[in-house]
Amino acid sequence: MRDIRDIRGDLQDRANLLEEQINAHEAQFEKLVEQIRAEHEARIEDLKAEFAAVTKLLELEHRRLGAQAPKAAPTQPAPQAVHQSSHQGAHQTHQSAHQPHQGGAHQPAHQPVHQPAPQPQQPLSDFLVRKLNEVGAMSRDDLRRSAMQEGYFADADTADRGVHATLLNVVKAGLIRQLPNGNFAPATVLDTIRLRRAM
Repeated sequence: MRDIRDIRGDLQDRANLLEEQINAHEAQFEKLVEQIRAEHEARIEDLKAEFAAVTKLLELEHRRLGAQAPKAAPTQPAPQAVHQSSHQGAHQTHQSAHQPHQGGAHQPAHQPVHQPAPQPQQPLSDFLVRKLNEVGAMSRDDLRRSAMQEGYFADADTADRGVHATLLNVVKAGLIRQLPNGNFAPATVLDTIRLRRAM
């Protein structure tokens, strides 16, 4: 009668090896889940920050466009009132020749002229595209400073977020392009063709 070899030891070794592999795969899976979760949370934070910047920019655009219409109306009747008061002052007396220099007949005529000057006249996206077409490639900091000089933003922090979000949208629209060094430049004809093919 042939002897049967005891393979229980071999089976136990095999079972131990499989258990180690299972534990290793579980650990690797948990690590991947943590990495994906961290990347997901970071991406969500970036999107939330961009969303907040775009929302803030939209509020500024609504305020700017809403403020332009009422400001244009009072500038017209003001000169008429000035002329009326100056004519009345001229007919009242000829002895007070210095009154036009002292009184407010000439001063109010200059006040409404300077009020609407700091207001930007076009959307920020159009301004950035026009600036790049005029100057050529520019960095984001240069574009931010130009936007602040034009009166789009009151502080550098808001300007940085607003310009960054607007540049991303304008790049996606194919109106400008981002260079390998991070600067922005006007879109070429080739860029426009590529964008249309992609769409």
